[in-house]
Amino acid sequence: MIVDDRLDTVLQTHAAGRAGLNTQLRQLIDILGRMPDAQWADHQDQALDRLDSLHAALGDGASAVLVGLCTLRSPRLIAHLVTCGPRTAFATIERAQLDDGQWAQLVPALPIHARGALRHRRDLSPVVTALLERLGIDDFVLTAPVPLASEPVAATSNLVQLDTHRPAAEAAIPAAPASEPAREGVGAIVRRIEAFRRNRQEETRNDPGQTSLPFAEDVSTDIPAAAVDIDIDASGTIVAADGVDQALLVGHMPFAMASAAAAASVDPATLQAFRARQPIVAGALMLDGAPRISGNWRIDAVPRFGDDGGQYIGYRARLRRPPQLTADGSTRTADIGDGEILQQLLHELRTPINAIQGFAELIQQQMLGPAPHQYRSLAASIAADAARMLAGFEDVERLIRLESGHVQIDPGQVDLAAIMTRLVAQLEPLVTPRGITLHWAAPVDPMPVALDPVEAERMIWRLLSTVIGAAAPGERVNLSLASDATQGQARFTLTLPSALAQRDAEALFSPDPGRTGNGMDMLGHGFSLRLVLAEIAALGGRLDRPAQSELPALVMALPLARPVALDRTLAAS
Repeated sequence: MIVDDRLDTVLQTHAAGRAGLNTQLRQLIDILGRMPDAQWADHQDQALDRLDSLHAALGDGASAVLVGLCTLRSPRLIAHLVTCGPRTAFATIERAQLDDGQWAQLVPALPIHARGALRHRRDLSPVVTALLERLGIDDFVLTAPVPLASEPVAATSNLVQLDTHRPAAEAAIPAAPASEPAREGVGAIVRRIEAFRRNRQEETRNDPGQTSLPFAEDVSTDIPAAAVDIDIDASGTIVAADGVDQALLVGHMPFAMASAAAAASVDPATLQAFRARQPIVAGALMLDGAPRISGNWRIDAVPRFGDDGGQYIGYRARLRRPPQLTADGSTRTADIGDGEILQQLLHELRTPINAIQGFAELIQQQMLGPAPHQYRSLAASIAADAARMLAGFEDVERLIRLESGHVQIDPGQVDLAAIMTRLVAQLEPLVTPRGITLHWAAPVDPMPVALDPVEAERMIWRLLSTVIGAAAPGERVNLSLASDATQGQARFTLTLPSALAQRDAEALFSPDPGRTGNGMDMLGHGFSLRLVLAEIAALGGRLDRPAQSELPALVMALPLARPVALDRTLAAS
């Protein structure tokens, strides 16, 4: 007979320091969150007392983050956690996994704020939804989020200011039509405010003396924003915004769940990175609201930690519009400005990773004294991972500088056919064991292009390794190179494997954190192809995905150089 003594072990352990408190709170929630109510006894009630003391020591914000990492299937634990604090209550409702019968018993006993948080979930059955409506939970008011102790309360000033205007304007804000189901959250409030603004603008034309909401007369509110900087607290709520009216974004909770039906949501890979407190690169975010902010966004974010003890306090992020297609079907990358903010974030990430890499190398090389083989092996693995991350940061920074026009690629002259032949010969031994076939027929004549040899080889290797690396066993990749004398271009055509052929032109050049690769493709196929696109554009060339071709393919066009004598032997060396 096996005895489960995990709870006894945790209760008998003395938690020392903040890390120990975090660990013990997470352990208690994990154990109690999976315990059926039928097995609940006095021992579990003692664990709740310990949980309360840990919550008081860590604070509501830190406790909410830990709750957000757990799975909660115990109604008794859920009923207890929702009384601990507003942030913990919201995280509890988000992570709760109960059936309809358990919800039916629990909902009437929940506090009002917990019932309101429950309305943000999109996976509730009609039975539970009907129960909430009978209890009067059918809409939200716009309230300011509770800031962490280390966060300035000024981040919520716009919401407070907006709330002070409500008594005078609430009667004029049109209600949702009776035939349309009520939509919850900040998005519904923003839509009602926008309708009120439009009505007030019509009235103001006839009577300029009438009052309106603070941002009602801003003509830029209908122009979609291109980039926005936001601050996100530890629970995933937007608490500050720069680039648009803060009232349009503050209070949104995009990380509450990965659901397209929510007013603000992210893709599953971005949600997973947020819950693990990892940097977010080109995540997908959708906003439903005013024209200024609505639509699809890309989000780049890094976690923030407090100065007093390094407590996790949220994220600082930039929202930018994703790449768009031009009229001819090619991809136009989104304008990300001068990229100074993102470059600063990369610098802040690079500094600690450099330190980690250096310390790992000291252990691996036993510079600080003898170390066990297991530690040396682990240190070598950490140093290798750090090196790959730093290489990825260099690629991200190169992309930023290329797209912002802050770097120019040196011109030169090289035989493109010779480089292609050599790189294909290097790739064939790597892909043949996987059953991938490369069909390449080298042109008879040289193909001089206006490229620096080093830049050309790096760019073409990135393109080939990304596309061919995405091929599945048994697939064939065709490569062809021809000159277009009328256009003065060399045209290289590369068929796409099935993994990339399924994407349209926009998705093909969009960084996707959910699809990472290996080697040079560490940040994903979309990122690598976008970097190649930026490099080719800087050289005056093009990289397109023709929509009318028989087979899905990429076509790279590069300017031909003036015919001069080329040393093909040197290019092939």
